[in-house]
Amino acid sequence: MSLLSRIRKDLLALPLVGRFLRWRYSRFLLQLPLFLVALLALYDGFLGRQLAPKNFATVSVWLHYRGFLVLAVAVLGNLFCAACPLMLVRGPTRWAKRYLPQFQWPRPLRNKYFVIVLTLFYLFAYEYWDLWASPWLTAWLILGYFGVAFLVDAFFPEGTFCKYVCPLGNFNFTLSTTSPAQIAAKDPAVCLTCEGKYCVNGRVETPAGPKTAREASPQEGTYYPGCETRLYVPQIQSNMDCTLCFNCLRACPYDNVALKPRFWGAEWIRARYRLDWVWLGVLLFFAGFMNAFAMVPAYYRLAEGLSRLLGTTNEGLLLITIYALWTGLGFLLVLYLSHLASRLAGFKETAMQAVRRWGVAFFPLAFAMWTGHYAFHFLTGWASIVPVTQQALIHLGLPLPEPDWTLAALVPENLLYPLQVVILYLGLTGATTTLFSRARGGRPLGAAFFFLMLFLLVALALWVLAQPMEMRGTLLLPKT
Repeated sequence: MSLLSRIRKDLLALPLVGRFLRWRYSRFLLQLPLFLVALLALYDGFLGRQLAPKNFATVSVWLHYRGFLVLAVAVLGNLFCAACPLMLVRGPTRWAKRYLPQFQWPRPLRNKYFVIVLTLFYLFAYEYWDLWASPWLTAWLILGYFGVAFLVDAFFPEGTFCKYVCPLGNFNFTLSTTSPAQIAAKDPAVCLTCEGKYCVNGRVETPAGPKTAREASPQEGTYYPGCETRLYVPQIQSNMDCTLCFNCLRACPYDNVALKPRFWGAEWIRARYRLDWVWLGVLLFFAGFMNAFAMVPAYYRLAEGLSRLLGTTNEGLLLITIYALWTGLGFLLVLYLSHLASRLAGFKETAMQAVRRWGVAFFPLAFAMWTGHYAFHFLTGWASIVPVTQQALIHLGLPLPEPDWTLAALVPENLLYPLQVVILYLGLTGATTTLFSRARGGRPLGAAFFFLMLFLLVALALWVLAQPMEMRGTLLLPKT
């Protein structure tokens, strides 16, 4: 079989890629650069100049991290979870587990509803405390993330933080449904005869052969941990909950794990999503819309009108009211229209079953909404990472030339909105394909009805993106 044919079946067949990812220290090597970036962000955020466009913490987190995240998801997959520096706390937590009581994550919270609440609070905090404008608060956010990751993984099973707590990780999971690759078994028959289910349970390679982590201690041989979110490779249908850590690849003694390429949108059509996953996708679309809307003049006019109506100028109360009204009405709208679409299509389903069928169409729209928004901020400050990094390293004492702040003002203004239009229309195309694929077996009228609603939402999103938007965290130098 030619190399090209093997790559079409498994991206790990690329030269050096598969060998590197099978190496037991490959993830650490991916995490190390981001850990150093986090350390530099903490240093500059706490001790550097408290001007957002000239501070490494705010520029790296609110401009570049978010921009590179959606780019990585679109090109390959959830690479930022794969290289997440927060997981470097696993070493200290394994030591702490020897002395701390251990608990199971509460069964009522083993879903995405807790994450939905945390995501809403995260977005509220971003707006209310202007995190994008505060290097100091951004540094505290980074430090807090490390602290919470340590505490959760110290008291609960590994992977609990990623799967049930981390808003950023679950944001990545949802957007990764768009990715052109997915973990899969090369030959499912091999998995059926695998007694150890090493991809989940981990593997200890002993002189007597492979054993699970339950059957042998790591001292008996080389230890390869299993999937941190407890995914069994032959049953994986979706990138949801997959951190792309490649533990399954390293733990499998039969080399039966592949990173299979796929057509864009294949997951939305084939995967069976739980209801909480679907609601998370719906939330991310409406929250992404609100995140962009809060940066245009129309939002401030709405806030002023609401302030007069409620008789209060409390910014937090107004922000909570607007977010609650928008997301709450969005959820109710999706619930009602999903049920109506199923009736029009001739499906005998409950309202929640209808949401599972039609709500999946919000996955590509959520990706498009956030990508279009992030593209604006990333492109308006794409070169600013160079001078802010120079400044932070000079502050550390490195002998570097003075930063060239003109780089931070290289804004490709003419390209921004056309690019956002293309991204939103691609998202609508993916949503439309998903709708009509999930309408098979029924009348297409239901899919057409739901498409009309999505079209109106995309038109509204394009109107928001067309408004003058705050260029948060971007340094605008006076024109000469």
